Amino acid sequence: MAMKQGTWTLLLLGAAHSLNHSLFLVLPPLLEEISRDLGVSFQTIGLVTTVSFLLYGVGALVGGPLSDRFGEVRIAGLSITLSGVSTLVFLLPQGLPAFSAGMLLVAAWASFYHPITNTLINKLFVENTGGAMGVHGAAGSLGQIFTPTVAYLLGVYLNWRFAFVFFGILSMVAGLLFRVIPSPESTQRGSVPLLRVLAVPNIWVIILFNIFIGLFQRGVELFFPTFLTLNRGFSGQAAALANSVMLLFAVFGQLIGGWASDRFGSVKVVIVSSIGMVASILILLGPLGFIGAVLFILTFGVAFYGHQPAMTALLGRVSPREMMGTAYGLMFFFAFGLGSVSATIVGYIADAFDLERAFWIMAAFSAVALAIALVIPRIIKEDMANNEQALPG
Repeated sequence: MAMKQGTWTLLLLGAAHSLNHSLFLVLPPLLEEISRDLGVSFQTIGLVTTVSFLLYGVGALVGGPLSDRFGEVRIAGLSITLSGVSTLVFLLPQGLPAFSAGMLLVAAWASFYHPITNTLINKLFVENTGGAMGVHGAAGSLGQIFTPTVAYLLGVYLNWRFAFVFFGILSMVAGLLFRVIPSPESTQRGSVPLLRVLAVPNIWVIILFNIFIGLFQRGVELFFPTFLTLNRGFSGQAAALANSVMLLFAVFGQLIGGWASDRFGSVKVVIVSSIGMVASILILLGPLGFIGAVLFILTFGVAFYGHQPAMTALLGRVSPREMMGTAYGLMFFFAFGLGSVSATIVGYIADAFDLERAFWIMAAFSAVALAIALVIPRIIKEDMANNEQALPG
């Protein structure tokens, strides 16, 4: 019975995970439309997105402690519900201020989600944490597959504002469903100072890796559909469909990464995935043109999303149980928060030069992430026989 309840909880979290990201995936396929409607440049949109994701990262530092005090399920439900409600701001009088306010409010409420749910999954699925993280991520990616295409069609044939509101309404419904999930027994032991978490052995290298992964992901995620239309000759609808196909392969990446993490160890999966990320961006920027774009969609979807369950499981292993929520908050702050500046970097280079050069900067970020991943085995020792973490000292 407990296993059945845990399975349903995981599936509901997967749906909420999908919507948490879908609220941000509405923007990329409609970037040109929104920029034209608001009369602003890509750099301006990139700046608003940077501030939003910075807030998305900072809020992760708040979500963990809140869930310790009031319960993971309650705060996760509140997060997904109010982030959906925030999309109604996009219906206010037209202009950049309303768009900016909408993005900031969505980011603020959505920011609580990741550290809370990753802590919850660690508590519910102790022996197969990687696999559970993979299922959670795959369920989220599966729902996101349709987001770019649905958002594009709603934005083009109705209005881009209705695209945001549509996914906002779905988020409200999902948030209300959280009320039927019983909260696990509280393990709250008081607030944990951030510096104390940073002093835990091995956490710093995970955080450093996630900074560059965030820098790589945010720029690619926001501008990839526009890159396809401006630099690879895709139509707007084809670019949105390509984004959806990439998320389809992300489902396989999450499942494979989670399974492989439990089977072969998280560190190995992180390294292999990092190699795949570098290879995918180089293929995209190489001389293959359309074929290179197709190969990028396939390889990036598996490689990038494959690292996520392994990395979240790895952080759970090196984090003391009483610090886990705060540790996840820190990881997502650095990945989503500091990583968000890449949106401004890409927007600036795209306006000043072109998106091709901007994506070469993203390639450099992925290469640095790979270099850090190759150092991880020397710092974090995993017993590959029983897949348990052996902490030094």
